[in-house]
Amino acid sequence: MRLFIGFDVGGTHIKHGVIDENGNEIATDQFDTPEDEESFKQQWREVVEAYQNEQEIAAIGVSFPGHINTHTGEAAKAGALDYLDNVNLYALFSELTDLPVIAENDANCAALGERWRGAGREYENFVCITLGTGIGGGIVVEGDLWRGSHHRAGEFGVIPVGKNGEGMHEVASAKGLMETCRRALAVSEEEMPKGEELFERMENDLHLREAVEEWALFLARGVYSVISMFDPQVVLIGGGISEQEKIYKLLDRHLQTFEEWESLQVPILPCQLGNQAGRLGAVWLAKQKLARSEA
Repeated sequence: MRLFIGFDVGGTHIKHGVIDENGNEIATDQFDTPEDEESFKQQWREVVEAYQNEQEIAAIGVSFPGHINTHTGEAAKAGALDYLDNVNLYALFSELTDLPVIAENDANCAALGERWRGAGREYENFVCITLGTGIGGGIVVEGDLWRGSHHRAGEFGVIPVGKNGEGMHEVASAKGLMETCRRALAVSEEEMPKGEELFERMENDLHLREAVEEWALFLARGVYSVISMFDPQVVLIGGGISEQEKIYKLLDRHLQTFEEWESLQVPILPCQLGNQAGRLGAVWLAKQKLARSEA
């Protein structure tokens, strides 16, 4: 049984684990995202060497924020890790390990993880929309990623959906929801209720309900646009907020008011793998790369 290391690089934490070729995670841990390139390289190498001391590792998959050319390793944008903007990740990782490494955009990896072991297993064509600080997207066509000619396909966060043309990143993300609800409640960030409590309180708070309804409308506009463009079999919603059942009822109610929804509609379902999806998707790509090199 071949073993792989999967990394999921985020702006706050870098999660990692050893995953076998069937997608079972054998070990997992995380460390805080370093603030500079040298610290990043040092901690990344220490993790890899520690795993290699315990297991025989075949390859490494890295889920990474930003615009990543998975073929060349160029990171035109590295999300919150701006010190790695315009860095060639393959050149960087080759300094740290002799193992084969593949890197891919984090939302794409999440989509592939769901395709392999999660909510996308039964579908050949689907779209994954991840709701977090911003909005990420992964597009799977005939079982594989559609990356676009500039490796930027799935940048759904820039779709204008707000009253004044604001993008989904700003008004339809999880962060956007928290901000609009904070204004409705007139409280500080520290006083903000968590997700579950927020959706419970909206039942008895008119201003909060209006804020959540408006956020759901903005999200529905983006989802409708994505469905009209790609005609997927299903839309998968990821991110911690995707676990809230009420958002699907809110989405459905808004979507029912849109022209042509009756003919365009497809199921909208939550992702199943949580924050494990990115690591699994990265390892799935590492498996593919290894198989091609041995063919």
